[in-house]
Amino acid sequence: MFDMNRYRYEYFYDMATVIEGVLPETLCDELASRAQVVIDEKGVDLVRHSGLGTDAVSDLGGDYHHHIFKGDDVRRCLPELYAVYHALVPLVSLVTHTDTVVSPYPLSDVNIKAYPPGGGTLGLHYDTNGITVLLFLTSNSEAPLRMQIERTHPSKNMPWIEHKKIYARKGALLVMQGRKVLHDSEPTVSEQKLSVVCNYYERHDTYRHEDFDNFVYYGAKPKWLSESSGQE
Repeated sequence: MFDMNRYRYEYFYDMATVIEGVLPETLCDELASRAQVVIDEKGVDLVRHSGLGTDAVSDLGGDYHHHIFKGDDVRRCLPELYAVYHALVPLVSLVTHTDTVVSPYPLSDVNIKAYPPGGGTLGLHYDTNGITVLLFLTSNSEAPLRMQIERTHPSKNMPWIEHKKIYARKGALLVMQGRKVLHDSEPTVSEQKLSVVCNYYERHDTYRHEDFDNFVYYGAKPKWLSESSGQE
């Protein structure tokens, strides 16, 4: 049963909700197989850097290790996912109660992160876009998305952090308030994880930090950090 009220409640209270069965598992398998061919042929970049994140890009300086299909890579290699990205706008809008729009930034509008076995990961960070959506192409018993949800209640003496793990399930869609909740991807051990990253915005708010993509994709330090330390 498609329970929109539940998805909305989870999105606003738990900062994320998961909608099962958005893509058929057979299609996920086909897309994952085609993505792997591109990776094997070294047709996309391997992101691998550590300790470079700062407050300027809402990152706590963790490890980054995954293959990345940037926007043009997705359109070139798996154009169906670009169509899915656009087709999901009404659903995302209903869940989030926003005037959802696609990203004006073609490099990062729809990506694929392919986490290899043996340490594929993504460091602890906040997203800069307003609405983060992940479409899982694999089912995984390891390497969950880890969230740190800030909680308060008048019965408690002080705020606390609720830790939550979400494991990838093939064909499922995760809709998350990534700008408001710290999250990362626990390192892989023996499995590969493939996540389609769909970045959405609200029509009145398409902010994205100018240094964010260079940091995430290429391991470049934020400009203000380089300037303040006297580095070029």
